[in-house]
Amino acid sequence: MESYLLRVMDMSCDHCRSAVEEAARAVTGVREVKVDLVAGTVRVTGGDPGAVARAIEKAGYPVIEETANPVEPVHSLPADPGQDSRAAGGAGTEEEVLESSIIQVEDMSCSACVARVEDAARRIEGVRQVSVDLIGKEVLVQGGDPGAVARAIQEAGYQALVKESPEEIPAWEIQVADMSCSACVAKVEKAIRGLAGVRAVNVDLIQGRARVEGGDPEQILAAVQNAGYTASLAGSGTQGVFFLVPEDAASAGDRAVEILRGAFSDTRAKVLSDGRIRVETAHHPARLALRLRREGMSWRVEEEREDTGAREEEAVRHEIRRSWLRALLAALVGFGIMAGQMTGFFPPVQGHRLFWLSMALVCLVTMVLAGRRYYVTAWKQARHRSANMDTLVALGTAAAWLSSLLVIVRPDLIPGRESHLYLDASVMILAFLQFGHALEVRAKRTTHEAISALVGLRPKSGRVLMEGEEVEIPVSLLRIGDQLRVRPGERIPIDGEVVEGSSSVDESMLTGEPLAVGKKVGDHVTGGTGNRSGTLVLRVTRLGEETTLARIIRMVRAAQMSKPPIGRLADKVAGVFVPVVIGISLLTFATWLSVGPAPALPHALTAAIAVLVIACPCSLGLATPIAIMVGTSRAAQLNILIRNSQGLQSASTLTHLVVDKTGTLTLGRPAVTEVVTASGQNEGEVLLLAASLEAVSEHPLAEAILEAAAGRGLAVEPVGDFTAVAGRGVRGRVRNRQVLLGNHHFLAESGLEPPAELLERAGLSADRGATPVWLADEGQVLGLLILRDPVREDSARALRLLHDLGLQVVMCTGDNWATARAVARELGVDQVHGELLPEDKLAVISRLQEQGYRVGMVGDGVNDAPALAQADTGFAIGSGTDVAIDNADITLARDSLVHVAVAIEISRATIRNIKQNLFGAFLYNTLGIPLAAGIFYPFTGWLLHPMFASAAMALSSVTVVSNANRLRFFRPAAGS
Repeated sequence: MESYLLRVMDMSCDHCRSAVEEAARAVTGVREVKVDLVAGTVRVTGGDPGAVARAIEKAGYPVIEETANPVEPVHSLPADPGQDSRAAGGAGTEEEVLESSIIQVEDMSCSACVARVEDAARRIEGVRQVSVDLIGKEVLVQGGDPGAVARAIQEAGYQALVKESPEEIPAWEIQVADMSCSACVAKVEKAIRGLAGVRAVNVDLIQGRARVEGGDPEQILAAVQNAGYTASLAGSGTQGVFFLVPEDAASAGDRAVEILRGAFSDTRAKVLSDGRIRVETAHHPARLALRLRREGMSWRVEEEREDTGAREEEAVRHEIRRSWLRALLAALVGFGIMAGQMTGFFPPVQGHRLFWLSMALVCLVTMVLAGRRYYVTAWKQARHRSANMDTLVALGTAAAWLSSLLVIVRPDLIPGRESHLYLDASVMILAFLQFGHALEVRAKRTTHEAISALVGLRPKSGRVLMEGEEVEIPVSLLRIGDQLRVRPGERIPIDGEVVEGSSSVDESMLTGEPLAVGKKVGDHVTGGTGNRSGTLVLRVTRLGEETTLARIIRMVRAAQMSKPPIGRLADKVAGVFVPVVIGISLLTFATWLSVGPAPALPHALTAAIAVLVIACPCSLGLATPIAIMVGTSRAAQLNILIRNSQGLQSASTLTHLVVDKTGTLTLGRPAVTEVVTASGQNEGEVLLLAASLEAVSEHPLAEAILEAAAGRGLAVEPVGDFTAVAGRGVRGRVRNRQVLLGNHHFLAESGLEPPAELLERAGLSADRGATPVWLADEGQVLGLLILRDPVREDSARALRLLHDLGLQVVMCTGDNWATARAVARELGVDQVHGELLPEDKLAVISRLQEQGYRVGMVGDGVNDAPALAQADTGFAIGSGTDVAIDNADITLARDSLVHVAVAIEISRATIRNIKQNLFGAFLYNTLGIPLAAGIFYPFTGWLLHPMFASAAMALSSVTVVSNANRLRFFRPAAGS
């Protein structure tokens, strides 16, 4: 399929990326879209380039060039939107489309390193732009050969490694049927991992899904199918396609189609047999519905995609119902045959073979009806030279039936033949298994409650303001920039920015806080939250999977499908479990046949069949994923979003927790409490100069200084030559004076000595937990601003809870030592590190890890992202930046350390539950298989009947699932 590049103007952020992707994907035939914000390009696979370009331009982003091949001449797009871009021709340019690459440079330590690395990279031919990130230890290079750039940096004295392209790796969800145990999981994972381009695979036995990062979806499906499983891509409708549904009898379909084709010439519309109209168009759905409304016709817009949640829920109900019916059928036949034999109602085999042959036929039909899935899957596995739990069931029941048939056909072969008919066992095994399966599915369904509750928060539709009127359309058909009206009492349909009105919004589904939050023009609102009091008009800023709620749902689902290190033990066992059990069964049969008491054959058959039936890889396969699913779901209910199960396991073993001071232990809303001036200086002038510098700064203290200036009616002055020095302060030219504002290190590095009385005042303030900020010009210190950030009310309680969990709390802050120590003394912090630069937090975490400690990190800002990535477990405050959240393992919807304690508690509870499940599964098989093999026969004189072995097998799976579901009732000591 053809791939081509489009050059797109005015893209600057993730919102732009989403809008351009949405517009491109709406074009018929488009298969894949990748947006490179740095290069200003969009790579599209499939579809017509001209149509894609026009769709992007309609979204508000000018397309200036396109090419089918990045190394061939680039042709200008036609001015006429109706003309095909390839037929238009026009003068071409020879400009080459530049690719971007990322080089990892771990040993950069200062701005001098940045300069040397940048200089080395720029020397390479073809390199057009170089951006060096000291904190992230990365170099973004546009153009040139990435390998040559890396070698040049190495020659400059640094370790350099080419990373992947900054483009996002596509992820696919594959629906996989027929998986029944951990052996199936291991086999599917192995089949997918061997494909080119695949970076990560997580297979979820419970949901019957595989999440694959990278690779080609068609190759993935083929690989899974070749492994013996049914696979399909989990998709959700086609962009740009929707239905119009008549709301009254006067709305005639043919007339509506005629109107639409006349008003929108590039729109395809067709009346379906059920009266709906299927529409394919690049135009806004609301515009079409509005056009019909003005013709006196009432049509409702309906999305093409199906409600997968409702479909899956119905499928679960159907599966439970079928399992009960199959169990009932098998039980009736099995108990009937058993009762007939035990009461003497059924005749003996000798002389009544026709009767028993008919009974065997009844059992065979029952086996097909009640256990067809086991035999079909076992056959598929056999064709691929593999085996799983279904193989054991199929072999066990088939062996029971065939041995019974042998007794009926040749009754003289086995003495005491009537007591060795296994017809009842052949179907009773299936009855117990189907009964257990029904209970198992029913228990599993409860694990989806958190996801279902989150999905249920998503409104289905929103009212778009179009040409002065309201048109209600499904949320999935909204577009970036749409304006929606939300009335009091309604849920906000999608993420957006308030452009009109004010109201209070219930955000408890995000934060858990019961109090509504005031919203006004310019504020951001989140889809799924509730509008309480006023009417709001909002502009859509995020769509589909980019919305906050969608990201939460995606994060929980990804966590449920991921696998912690402890789960790999079960995978290793599962890989050899079924072949080993079959081997044990054959060995048991041979041993009993050679050394067992007479009659040897029935004893051998009984023991061999029991071994096949009692072995349960199913409980091993369920032990980890069922606990992960319930644990992460319960965490989501407590407003704790666990990104992956590796983070879940590592959080349970933490010994140290590194926290920032500002915004974590304190409120993060400092205020100027005092302005102290040097001799001869004016207090208002000092505050004005400081506020002017902070007006262009992004430092957390800037807002406090600006608020103090505004409170005194001071208007900030323009600033020139502005520079921010990380960990030190800011400087710039105000009123033709070179002014600096920052900490005492900044003064010392600038060769300035503060007056003794100001030093004393700063020291006293710092001892009380305040932050002194110095202001100076080129020749002297002008004054001192005292800022205080109040300690959070729950910080002391949070530290007590963390100490109760056995953790040491380490505070790392860029604030001065005196302030840091004052806060640490007040709260009981175990270790304090003050006056740190952003990269210094990495060093603190690394030193603790080198000493053998397991370290967690709590952060909320861009500068915390490297430390969050370095820590064994990263906790991101939900109110923090997207960069911090993306680098964290666990995201807290609230900004209190108390919820870090809750997250650690539920992590420990989940891992403890997994260990219980694995121990139970291993213990069950360790005792059950020898028992079935008859190892206790010399001491007890009895063999385990296959029917009771199947009951024990079903019970083991139900036990594991039931134990995991106890996590649903988890109550943290820290509270929620």
